[in-house]
Amino acid sequence: MKKYTFLAWILPLALIAQQDAYLSLYQLNMPLINPAYSGAEGNHVFSLTSRNQWSNLEGSPRTTAFSYSTAVGKNVGLGISILSDEIFIEEQTTLTADFSYQLTMANEAALYLGIKAGGNSYSADPTALRGYDSDTDPVKRPLSRFNPNLGVGFLYQASNWWVSGALPRLFNARRHDDVVIQARDRMHTYFYAGAVFSVSDKFSIKPNIMYRNTKSIGAVTDLGVKASYNNTFDLGFSVRTGDIFSIQALFNINENLTLGYAYDTYGADQLSGLNLKAHEIAMRFKFGSSTEAPQLEEVPEE
Repeated sequence: MKKYTFLAWILPLALIAQQDAYLSLYQLNMPLINPAYSGAEGNHVFSLTSRNQWSNLEGSPRTTAFSYSTAVGKNVGLGISILSDEIFIEEQTTLTADFSYQLTMANEAALYLGIKAGGNSYSADPTALRGYDSDTDPVKRPLSRFNPNLGVGFLYQASNWWVSGALPRLFNARRHDDVVIQARDRMHTYFYAGAVFSVSDKFSIKPNIMYRNTKSIGAVTDLGVKASYNNTFDLGFSVRTGDIFSIQALFNINENLTLGYAYDTYGADQLSGLNLKAHEIAMRFKFGSSTEAPQLEEVPEE
């Protein structure tokens, strides 16, 4: 009974303050957030992510994300991104096409500028929910809408560090015309930065930070670090706003295939009594050759 009480409590928050799905292994699927990454990671790059959040609760959030990107010619990158998110009675699918352009900078650095165009299909049917009284709840009505949108982003990439920023949705579009229902495709701002520090010929340290701010909701900061062996196996952790701790492992099977796993757990707060956990797996595969620019999260050759 506690599980359903929790879902009934959190549903109004989801309708009023819905956000983009947050991935722990975002570094393996960055085109979902930032169109500037299209073409920056190489030719014919496929990424697939699956996340099961609060896995012990029925109707818990499930996210599936796919992206494809490739470099076209010398400076142009193209890509597509698909993100499907389900939570209890809500379903949404975001489909976008990405374009990026590379500017070569001094010291073998590169600046990528990107634009994203597409839209979000959202639906929710709360009519089956039971309330505490017989009065009609104006929020309990089916919602279904498609909102087109645009996004922009940049990526500055040097030999052993990078910084990026993105607004994947520029328009704060409503999901229903009724003033009572405040569900929106809210504007998100992302900043992501990381570096690679060589400790020896075999070992390196990879710190990173992800900052996300959602209009009218608040900010989330994710601080992480990984230890890398021979740029083949990475093991690390991250700490996120909201007292969320994540353990992550990445396996570079070969120069074309990377596999990742993340396990998230919540700290000693009001949600910990429900023993909430999250599991996430990701895969990135490169069919083509790498671009000439320095590759993300790789140790530069001496």
